[in-house]
Amino acid sequence: MDGQRIAKKEGGGKLPWVITGAVAAVLAAAYLGVCAWAAGRSTMLPNVSVAGIDVSNMTVEQAGEKVENCLSQMGGDITLTLTYEDMEESLSGADVTVDVAQSVQGAREIGHRNFFTGGPQLVGHMLGASARAPLVLPEDEPAQAGLIDRMEEGIKAAMEDHGYQVEGDKLVMTKGAPVTTVNWESVKASMAEELQNAFAERFSQETGKVEKTITLSASQSLAQEPDFDAIHREVYTEVKDAALDLDTMEITDHTVGLDFDVQQLRAAYRSAGSGETFSIPLTVTQPKVTKEDLGGQLFKDLLGEGTTTVSGSANRKFNVKLSAEACNDVILLPGEEFSYNNTTGSRTAAKGYKNAPTYVAGQSVDDIGGGICQTSSTIYFAVLHTPLEVVERHCHQFNTGYVRQGMDATVYFGSLDFRFKNSTDYPIKIVTNSYDANGKRYLNVKIYGTNPEGIYAEPQSDVYDKVTPTTVYSPDPSVPRGTLVLDREQYAYTGWSARTYRFIYDKDGNQIAKQDMGGSKYKMRPNTYRYNPADGDPSTWVDGKPGGTTPADPGTTTPENPGTTTPIDSGTTTQENPGTTTPVDPGTTAPADPGTTQPADPETQTPETPPTSDTGIAPIDPNTAAG
Repeated sequence: MDGQRIAKKEGGGKLPWVITGAVAAVLAAAYLGVCAWAAGRSTMLPNVSVAGIDVSNMTVEQAGEKVENCLSQMGGDITLTLTYEDMEESLSGADVTVDVAQSVQGAREIGHRNFFTGGPQLVGHMLGASARAPLVLPEDEPAQAGLIDRMEEGIKAAMEDHGYQVEGDKLVMTKGAPVTTVNWESVKASMAEELQNAFAERFSQETGKVEKTITLSASQSLAQEPDFDAIHREVYTEVKDAALDLDTMEITDHTVGLDFDVQQLRAAYRSAGSGETFSIPLTVTQPKVTKEDLGGQLFKDLLGEGTTTVSGSANRKFNVKLSAEACNDVILLPGEEFSYNNTTGSRTAAKGYKNAPTYVAGQSVDDIGGGICQTSSTIYFAVLHTPLEVVERHCHQFNTGYVRQGMDATVYFGSLDFRFKNSTDYPIKIVTNSYDANGKRYLNVKIYGTNPEGIYAEPQSDVYDKVTPTTVYSPDPSVPRGTLVLDREQYAYTGWSARTYRFIYDKDGNQIAKQDMGGSKYKMRPNTYRYNPADGDPSTWVDGKPGGTTPADPGTTTPENPGTTTPIDSGTTTQENPGTTTPVDPGTTAPADPGTTQPADPETQTPETPPTSDTGIAPIDPNTAAG
């Protein structure tokens, strides 16, 4: 019996626990089922909104469309205003950028963030619970940032900071008022909160406008004293004249010089009251040459001109033209030097120069670039009609014939150069022109500049110590017996000495100065006759006949005008005292039309008072060549 009672008691104790476990299992299964049901929903929970916009039981896409429509329809009804004292700035809700996708996603996550809490949330919302997701505004939302910027600029302008400006001959400055400081990060946070509230209020009601106002608070502190040295660096301007840019061929603008006393500005600032405007004088320096002045005066006057006749072979004429083209339109700014060698460069076949007569060791030979000295001489001839300063010039070994003695300028690349300086206050320009007229070739050189004073120059050469060509004989077995043949490749030259002067005149024709441009000495070169050595030295002939016999061709015994042969080009003898050429006034210029005086026949020039013969002139290296 006892054993039976015990068995019954044990079986009766287990039943409640079984029942409890079963109920718990059912409830757990039901809970999990509800959670699974909630998690499986593709729509929002009931009673869910985005800033007051009801999106209950909507898909993400449906909710996004509704939010977009509400923003477009009602955003303009919202106004947010910032105020400070008598200033205010506002924005419209229609201008606020909203991240609709993120806003809707926030609503979607309500009840979907956690599997185990989703079920109860779903049930709660079904029974009347509600939730609101905020509008998501991007970081540094443009409309809000713009509102803050406008307000900040207004406050800064009202502070009357230590601004300054140049007004004529004065530096005007305002002493800074107390500095106003606003915590703009705090303002930014308040704006975002007020916008959220404003959108929620508007979307929660069918009609009406919503206006929100934020009154700014600020702290004030004394204005910091400005950096006066920095202000001086900003204001100081070095005076600069207008000039011609040789790269662009445009006139650069002039600059008015500005300066002030830093200590004077500092003292005036410290004595002024807060917010007071005061001024100190500026030192204003006007340029000597303005853009307007230079534009109207640039190259308007003809300072000097020279023209020579170009003779000789076609190659020589070509070389003269080519070298002249290299010098055409060359512009020299005030103080700049013209170098013929630097301008033309080395005269080579690669540059197009051709073989033409030149001089080597006093003999006429064909060489590359023969004739180019006529270009340098013509430029020098033009310069002699101006007061421009001549820096370097050398005369030829022999008289050229295309300019008067003392008015030529020989060159040889690497040793002899022709240089002159723009000693005026304005740019000058060289213009060359090679042309044909009346069956002859001419080279014309003009020098343009600005001549406000009307100064002009005229050159003159005193020629003296004429040396008539002698006669020499050279044996040549190829010459027919009994004849004399003139060597027409080695032309005869008359020897001369010359000294050149330049007379400077004012616009009324009054002589201002006389400049000694230096001396020149030209060698004599004899007539050379070739003869057959079998006839003996012609100096021993009797009546023009060798050995008393009749020459084979009596008509060739005497050369045709042996003393009047004109050279094709020239040689390289250094002028006497080339360093004595100094203009009377480097700032003066020549007349608008000084004329184009051609050189007279050198054979007919007689100085009024012939000076003593130039001696001690050291010729250049006889092995050098020049055109």
